[in-house]
Amino acid sequence: MRNLLLTIMLLVSAGIFLLFWLSPPEAFLKKPSSNTGELPKADSYMLNISKLDFGKDGSQAFFVEATEARHFRRSNRLELDQPKLVSYSSQNLTKPWHMTAETGTILKGGQRAIFKGSVYAWQNLENGKKNELRTEKLILFPNKHIAETDVKVTITTPRGETVGVGMWANLDNELFKLLSKVKGIHHVH
Repeated sequence: MRNLLLTIMLLVSAGIFLLFWLSPPEAFLKKPSSNTGELPKADSYMLNISKLDFGKDGSQAFFVEATEARHFRRSNRLELDQPKLVSYSSQNLTKPWHMTAETGTILKGGQRAIFKGSVYAWQNLENGKKNELRTEKLILFPNKHIAETDVKVTITTPRGETVGVGMWANLDNELFKLLSKVKGIHHVH
């Protein structure tokens, strides 16, 4: 009787051991819970970057600097902090457009760039004068030298100041179309 009880206890403990050995408890398989949502992970992080791109003809297209950048390979996206951009005109390399913003996102390898937060763009002219553009959001197509926005924009030139909501601009031809709520003050020289 004693041997039978000892044999049953040995078989039961061996069964329990095998049960845990072959199928681990669920507590070990659960992922730890977190209050934060899943954040996309960048494929690379860069500090104090500078990048120079050339056009199909070999001329300078644009130059960009940023204090910090994150590249996401899957979406072909480059996020920038404190970007500074110089966009060279295909027609006049001596009068490029300069731009600064709080953040920027370059999409599809530079085909489109979105800049947000205190966007300031300017073009130096003769005699120390300049054309200026201020807005909170600017979409730039660097290869086409086209800029767009759907928010308030202020354009200042040596001849006056124009304010509107929404804009389409061809930076090569210096053609600016304000889309709505346009007000302007122009100086006659």
